[in-house]
Amino acid sequence: MKKIGSFFFCFLPLLVSVALQMAAAFPVMGICLIKLCYSYIFSGTRISYDQLALQLNSISRDPAVTAASSVLFAGCGILVFGLWYVYQFGGDLRQPSRLFASSKLLLGLVLLVPGLQILSSILTTFSASLFPGWMEFYEKLMENAGFSNNSLSPLLILYAVLLGPIEEELTFRGVIFSSAKKALPFWAANVFQALLFGIFHMNLIQGIYAFFIGLFLGFISGRSGSIYFSIFLHILFNSWGTFVSSDSFIYRNPIFTLLFFLLSVICGVWGFVLFYKNTSPADVKHLPDFSDI
Repeated sequence: MKKIGSFFFCFLPLLVSVALQMAAAFPVMGICLIKLCYSYIFSGTRISYDQLALQLNSISRDPAVTAASSVLFAGCGILVFGLWYVYQFGGDLRQPSRLFASSKLLLGLVLLVPGLQILSSILTTFSASLFPGWMEFYEKLMENAGFSNNSLSPLLILYAVLLGPIEEELTFRGVIFSSAKKALPFWAANVFQALLFGIFHMNLIQGIYAFFIGLFLGFISGRSGSIYFSIFLHILFNSWGTFVSSDSFIYRNPIFTLLFFLLSVICGVWGFVLFYKNTSPADVKHLPDFSDI
């Protein structure tokens, strides 16, 4: 009975995260509304409610507004799920400096990044061939978020590279994964949290590759016994996706693309082997479980 309760409990963090996303938009849009009203009041311009609603709808699609809402959401999520992970599941409180003392372990995580990027590119291309309509939706979504611009905003970079990965790891590899492992075997719990991670992205194209990346992140966290490693890998993965454009020279030249593909596969396999050999679940000293307090 307790295992069944733990299983259904896994859905609660997902719902809380979605609710936080929606709640974060309200103060940002409220500030935009106040600013818009003041601009019309001081200019002496009269505007109807319909016109005001149309302008607010247009503002809500502004990448700067989206980035501000995302940063606020991630900050709140880190606070909520960080405390949740620590106090209910006895989250890892060890100093990161002690965990990252192994240079081979760090090198393994770094080498995994190009391999995971190639995997996500293959999955995206395959998904786009099957669901071209969803690919158009995904590209429009990225454009609205500001990722298609030549210059990314500082807020968007802050969210995509740092705050977003930390919030998602605490939510999925922290709270959800910890709860799922109480009800399911490790492999099933990993698949389950990765599935919820894919659903969380709310679009088919991104959800498919997020599922597979989530599997790797769950394995990294579970194998090492620390969420710090999955956070680190997630930050590296998002940094690559944020700063390495699809228009860069490695993607424009077929020869460079082929060489990059082969090198990335080699690096990915090498990185996985390095990580696996330098971690051992039997040697991990887990903190006590506070779930029954």
